[in-house]
Amino acid sequence: MPSVLHRPTALAAVRRTAVALLVAGVLAHLAWLLEYVLDTGLSPLHAAPAALGAQGVPHGTLFRTAEIVAGAAFVLASPPLLRLAPVHRNARVTVATVCVFGVLLILHGAIPPDCPGAAGAACAATRAHHAVSLALNVVYLAGPGGLLVWWTGGWRFAAAVVLAVEVLAWAAIVLLTAFGGEFVGVAMRVQLGGAAAILVTGIAYLVTVGREGGPRWEDAGQSTPEHVRTGRSLHARNDRSGRR
Repeated sequence: MPSVLHRPTALAAVRRTAVALLVAGVLAHLAWLLEYVLDTGLSPLHAAPAALGAQGVPHGTLFRTAEIVAGAAFVLASPPLLRLAPVHRNARVTVATVCVFGVLLILHGAIPPDCPGAAGAACAATRAHHAVSLALNVVYLAGPGGLLVWWTGGWRFAAAVVLAVEVLAWAAIVLLTAFGGEFVGVAMRVQLGGAAAILVTGIAYLVTVGREGGPRWEDAGQSTPEHVRTGRSLHARNDRSGRR
C-alpha cells in the first residue's frame, strides 16, 4: 500500500527532474545567441553557428562548453523521460531521439570545427565534426517528425509547424551552400531556433500533463483500451464485494 500511495509523488519528482534538465539543456543550447552581445568577429548572416567554437575565435571555448553542457543535460534527462513516457514505441523513440541529440551535441562541442595548420589528425577531426553536424540535421527533422506521429490536437499542430520550418531551413542550407554559402548562417540559425522551439514545446507538454494530474505522458487522443477498462471495472466490483 505505501508504494501505491507514494507513486504519484515519486512520478511528480521524476517529472520535475526531467523538466529541470530539459530547461538547462535548452538554455545552454541557446548560448549561440550570445554572439549578438559578444565580439566573435563572425557574421551571423554568413558564418555557420559551429564556427563560433572554432579554435582562435574569441569566446570559442565558451560556445563549445555550452554545447557540451547542453548535450549532457539532454542525456541526463533521458532516464526520467523514459520513466514518464507512455508504454508505446513512438514515445520511447522520442526519448531515444532526445538522448541521441544530447550525445551528438557533446561530440559536436568536443570536436573542433576547424583544421589548423592542415595537420592530418586535425583534418580528420574536422571531417568527424562535419559528420556529426550532418547527423544533427537528421535529428532536427526526426524530433518534430516523431512527435507528429503520436501527439494530438494543438500539440500536433505545433510539431507540424516546427517540422515545416526545419524542412525549409534544411532546403535553404542546401541551396545556399550550393551557390556560394552567402546568407547560409541565417538558415542555420533558423534551424537552431526550430530545435529550441520543439524542445520548449515538449517541456510545456510535460508541465501541462503534470498539472492535469496525469502520472505519465498521456496522449489526449488515445482512449483507454477496452480490456484495461474492463479489468478496472471488475477490480472495483470485486473490491466492493469484499467490503460487504
